[in-house]
Amino acid sequence: MLRRGVFIAVLLLGTFALALASTACGKGEDRPNVEVIGGAGSVSVSGISEGGQDEPAGRKYAFSTDQALNQQISLDILDVRRVINVAIDGRPVEWARAIEVYERGKNQRRPDGSLRTLASLADAGAHAVFPNGPVVYGRPTFIDATIRDGLNGTGHAQGLSDDARREIVDHGLQMLLYAKASQELAAARALVEAKAAGANVPVDAAWAIISGMPDADGARLYGLLPVALAHETTFNLQGKLAQPLENAFIAALIAAERKEAGAFAKPSGDARAYLNDVFTLGVLRSATLAELASTEAARQVALAEGWSTFQTIRATVAGASPGAAQILEAAFSRSAAQPFAANETQRVYQALNEPAVLQALGLPASIQVKTPPAGS
Repeated sequence: MLRRGVFIAVLLLGTFALALASTACGKGEDRPNVEVIGGAGSVSVSGISEGGQDEPAGRKYAFSTDQALNQQISLDILDVRRVINVAIDGRPVEWARAIEVYERGKNQRRPDGSLRTLASLADAGAHAVFPNGPVVYGRPTFIDATIRDGLNGTGHAQGLSDDARREIVDHGLQMLLYAKASQELAAARALVEAKAAGANVPVDAAWAIISGMPDADGARLYGLLPVALAHETTFNLQGKLAQPLENAFIAALIAAERKEAGAFAKPSGDARAYLNDVFTLGVLRSATLAELASTEAARQVALAEGWSTFQTIRATVAGASPGAAQILEAAFSRSAAQPFAANETQRVYQALNEPAVLQALGLPASIQVKTPPAGS
């Protein structure tokens, strides 16, 4: 019981960190070159060498270009969260306001004064990042459709509580961040391989999208970094995810500036693998939360979180192991009326730890989590 209590406390700490990020919380033009993650004929995501964990801690990425527009993406996401996160306290969400921020924009102001919107970012280039995406997800504009399902209470979100719909919206927006950053990294790689000028610009853009706008104290609370840090705490992986992710971007920027294709391939692949792990750990966390949930309402939220988190890596998992993808999709699409048994959690862990899945995601042993924490 003590171990179970400790694990629940750690999960709650991770939840608190994510909630804090949510409530606290330059060029950037669309890139034509898209590298499909794990797609046929593309460059695969590389594995991360274990030695990469020994890089100096505390290094900070220094932008070489103005990326204010891409950093402001996180501020629009923050404004969406300010509307939808009232559901955490059981208050009704003004969904029309959230839809307005998504469709009309608020913070992403171009030099000419016009606004760029979150909805406009869910474009063809973002969707093309995912291998065989339209077939895997069953609709061509699946990122936008997932977010809109949460906003409108349709599709997978139909009949769900506001709190569960909030999870689908939030993790759909995280999927959008992942897609746009991956699109920029692919553009950078094409420029480096062509030894063309300006490869540093899309690397900067990718990091701006991932890290978001800093607050007054310099902390970056609104992008994917706080999610990575929360998962480090939950799974006792302190120092093994967020900082190595930043280190990979630093190395990629240096290689891009030098137009060194060989030197660029590894850190760019490492960055993508660390990003994959942010969502992999999120799926594992959601399974345990579903198992620990004592009410149908809490279980519904955990299942919605798990399903929407899984969507970011679903296409990669499906390409490596259709069976594993089916197990994961079914696990989080089940009814919340019945308890989520321990063997369901084990099946989720086993599916994400199939060798082919781990290889496709590029995850090294140092950040793999094979079994639920003891006592969970």
